[in-house]
Amino acid sequence: MISRIPQRTQDDCTICVVTMVIAALLGSAYTYDRVLADSRKYCKTGDSGMFSAWWETYFQDEGLHCCYCRLNGLCSFSRYSGEVVGLLLMEVLNLKPGQRVGHVVAIDEYGVVDPADNAPDHIALDAYIEGRTHHGFAFESEWLAVSRRRFDMT
Repeated sequence: MISRIPQRTQDDCTICVVTMVIAALLGSAYTYDRVLADSRKYCKTGDSGMFSAWWETYFQDEGLHCCYCRLNGLCSFSRYSGEVVGLLLMEVLNLKPGQRVGHVVAIDEYGVVDPADNAPDHIALDAYIEGRTHHGFAFESEWLAVSRRRFDMT
């Protein structure tokens, strides 16, 4: 089960979520401070200047297996008994033109773990998606599944 790590700053949700995911799979040696320090080794933007999903390489470098799965595949979590956790990305839609704000949460078989201020430890997946969608968020069409061993989410 993922243990919630609350955000320390307005824009550190990625560090919190990467820490929650890797600590759930590899143990408490992966603290916020360790992941923050480790993250400095990875490029955050690609050649085109676009944001890079550095955490994929980080997870692989730490011996984990990752794959992107369709959003509707989230319902299959219960099949893996806690061996698969993941990241779910979203974007706020109702902003000024040209302004982009994203957010990321951790997911496990118990639901969503949001690092945002005042979020509960776990929120049911359906309720979270419905609530965020109602408040102007759009979810990515895929989520990143992460595990200690190779797996197939199909």
